[in-house]
Amino acid sequence: MVYFAFHKDVTRAVSGAAELGRNDYAPLIEAGLFLACGLLALGLLQSLSRLKLFTRNRPSLNELGTRDFAAQAAGILLLAGIGAHFGNYFMSGMAKVTLDGGPMSWMLENPTSSIMLAGYSLGAAPLGFSESLLALAYQAFRAVQIPMNVVILAAQLLCFLAFLRRRWLIGLTAFFDIMHVGIFLLSGALFLHWIILNSLIVAALTRMKENSFSTIAIVTGILVTIFGHAVFYNARLGWYDSRQIRQAHFEALTKEGDWVRVAPSFFRDASYLLYGRHFGYQEYRRESGHVPTSAWGQIGIRQVQPKSSDVVSSNYEVMKLTKECAYPVELPITPPDYDAARPTPFILGQHNRAANLANSAIAVGYNFYPHHHYSMPFLHHAFEALEPRYIVAYRYLVDTVCLDVADGKVVRRVMAQTLGPKIDVRQ
Repeated sequence: MVYFAFHKDVTRAVSGAAELGRNDYAPLIEAGLFLACGLLALGLLQSLSRLKLFTRNRPSLNELGTRDFAAQAAGILLLAGIGAHFGNYFMSGMAKVTLDGGPMSWMLENPTSSIMLAGYSLGAAPLGFSESLLALAYQAFRAVQIPMNVVILAAQLLCFLAFLRRRWLIGLTAFFDIMHVGIFLLSGALFLHWIILNSLIVAALTRMKENSFSTIAIVTGILVTIFGHAVFYNARLGWYDSRQIRQAHFEALTKEGDWVRVAPSFFRDASYLLYGRHFGYQEYRRESGHVPTSAWGQIGIRQVQPKSSDVVSSNYEVMKLTKECAYPVELPITPPDYDAARPTPFILGQHNRAANLANSAIAVGYNFYPHHHYSMPFLHHAFEALEPRYIVAYRYLVDTVCLDVADGKVVRRVMAQTLGPKIDVRQ
């Protein structure tokens, strides 16, 4: 776990991705280290209790109920660890009800189903193997998105109540796992580490009895869930969604003169950068002719707010406009709203690495890397068949797109574009 965090920090430094997110791994590393250190300390305490050096002329700890103490301490430790993890869900719920449109705005008005269109447009949606199936699933999800919003928000805000019963805790943890699997299938966002941890929690709890936890342990789990964010890193996954989106990607120029869209998985450990905020871009940080969203259509993440001089005065108003693809974009071709000097060294470094790996004795494909968002190979046929040696140049594009479904197809209409210069790999 420590290595994983170090690896991510090295990737952030090497790729120049100062904005690379931590939500997919940092909370779980902290919870895991907390449990590991706690169990180590508890085991050390029990070992020391057996040494006569420390128990000479004193009653043995066994006589004082060491086993009961160890069981209660382990229960407190386990529920505290689960509480640290559940704090991610609780704080995500709090992030949703504190959005600037009011506590009910996300639940009743957010177009959550739009993440399916965003995932398909990014080339990450597993259902993308059949465009008609994805379009049908989108329409079905859109029809029930308000009830789904209610269920998800209630589960997140009330998750601390699950500590009152072991079965409730098992059921809610399993529900969160099902939710993560559903999000992956519908959009392509894979919270693999969260799914694994939830599965381990369910496996551990199913082996325990209903009365395994003391009142102190239960209260500890509840308190850590609600207030643990003061100590632990908690993900705050609360924002508005959109189908009018600012999306960016690289294209590769082949020797035959064809431009081919690059699959983000090609960048391996830096692939998250291409699905997040890229190269210094941040909503409202500088003037932009594009819609102020992330690549997934997220509005209001990190609680950034429009400036008073902007078209709108709140993220809620942005969401209302983008639901109808009505956010005004200034020009068909706009100047960069990111650090224009950063894509060139990034893509040249990534291309050289890909070329070296392709020539290595053991070539491991980039699709085997544990990505947070996988590029579905069937949505990147042209690039999947392209070897680095056949690429002569790249370019970086930023589009504002309007996404919709019509006649069983996903419609992607480009409303504005920033076209970066050609980056020759032979320089």
